[in-house]
Amino acid sequence: MHREDALLQHYDTRAVRSKEGFSFWREAVCDSYVQLGCETDVPDGFWGEIELERLPKLAVSFVASAQQDVYRRRRDIAKATEAFFLISLQLEGCSTVSQHDREAPLRPGDFALYSSTDPYVLRFPDNFRQLVLQVPREELLRRLPNADLLTGRTISARNPVGGLVSSSLLQFSRAISEPTETVRQFMQDSLIDMMATGLSSLDASRLELSLPEQHIAERARAFIHSNLDNPTLDRAQVADAMGMSLRRLSEIFAGEGLSVAAYIRNARLERIADALCDPRYQRYSISDIAMRWGVNNLQHFSKIFRDRFGRSPSAYRNERRIGPLNQVAYP
Repeated sequence: MHREDALLQHYDTRAVRSKEGFSFWREAVCDSYVQLGCETDVPDGFWGEIELERLPKLAVSFVASAQQDVYRRRRDIAKATEAFFLISLQLEGCSTVSQHDREAPLRPGDFALYSSTDPYVLRFPDNFRQLVLQVPREELLRRLPNADLLTGRTISARNPVGGLVSSSLLQFSRAISEPTETVRQFMQDSLIDMMATGLSSLDASRLELSLPEQHIAERARAFIHSNLDNPTLDRAQVADAMGMSLRRLSEIFAGEGLSVAAYIRNARLERIADALCDPRYQRYSISDIAMRWGVNNLQHFSKIFRDRFGRSPSAYRNERRIGPLNQVAYP
């Protein structure tokens, strides 16, 4: 099956001799494809299979294999050019997701979040099958600014909300190949919304307190994303909404390596870039889309868009590229 906006890939150790199965998996998958370290206690009898579909806003993978341990190491992170959140939904067997000194045991129906920008460990003590959803960090942070606090935590299928979300994620992922482009676009948004819904069901009392600055930055980012369509949005408005001085807000953002103004500009450009590749906006001109998301200087917009994405808005739209999912942190 071929589609312009999707890329299908299949990895299967049955393509090689049984004794070469783990070597194939480690070289073709762990080393070059997913940039991970992996180990197994059954190298001679190892088997594994990945079915992956990449779409503009997310990647959907069904993964099954024999016993293995998977490591995202700092040297793997250093090679990466994109940042993602991932959700593993256990379908068969059991596993453990560990990140930031937190450990999430998973049984069938459970799922957990982890980030490609920090080390993590995935342990599979026996044969298993999982659904893995990968989404650019920005897409989830738009909906859930505190997502980084939610990694390495079990969302249980025994929880009413967790069970509903788990079932919905699986059903939508199985139907993501719906042939209608507009429907696929809605389904991608729905999947990311469901991820955020499931994660938000975590008991807030279980989350450790972080620095006050981190909470302020999260609130400020959420405010920015909710007001990108306002052409007058600036750092003064954000500071006022946070109830603090502009100087203090600037100091907090500087601690994260980005100014408030730069964050607003980048968030607006990302939203416009998404719309340019969204079939729901195909009848809108580039100017209409830019103004919809708060741009009031179209000449300046073209320049900063090219600086950000390396091509003009029209070239970006015409290419109909798959988007940022050109690298997978875990299948």
